[in-house]
Amino acid sequence: MTIPVRPALLALALSPTPALATDPPAAGTVPPAVGTVRELPVVSVSLAVGSTDRDTKRVVYAPPPGWYVRSHKVRVSHRAGTVTYSVSTVPAGWNWTNDERAAASGRASGSVGVTLNGVVPAGGQAAGAHESAVAGRQANTSSHHVLVVDVTARGSGLWQGGAAVDLTVVAEMVYLGR
Repeated sequence: MTIPVRPALLALALSPTPALATDPPAAGTVPPAVGTVRELPVVSVSLAVGSTDRDTKRVVYAPPPGWYVRSHKVRVSHRAGTVTYSVSTVPAGWNWTNDERAAASGRASGSVGVTLNGVVPAGGQAAGAHESAVAGRQANTSSHHVLVVDVTARGSGLWQGGAAVDLTVVAEMVYLGR
């Protein structure tokens, strides 16, 4: 049995991927002219959590040598629930820090009952609770211009909905030479 293949789909599947303008030039090729501007999707983030969950993702994008991010746009294709995001630019040579804080708490309890030798009842109960907080500070130094993307999705609570987001950061990049 042969499966019919439409020529348009076959051509798309077999065509080589074109080199991006940001790929380093191959040996013997000419680099782009200084001042060349390209607009490219550089970061995509997809995040989804349940009703009582929370998740945070951080992505750092550094352009190839010679390329610098002149501006950026955020395109959100899907957003539901409580979602926050930020996109920051850090110039070359700057020191930057980020503080991360996480808190967790929980309760657990249980009871056990047994009968020993069919006559002596025995049992017990236990309960416990814990709370913890973790704080972390991370210091970074960027050797060249970078984009830092932070995305957080937080559920609305029990019996409420979760949260989800799909976003893409598109950067306008300019080639300034090596």
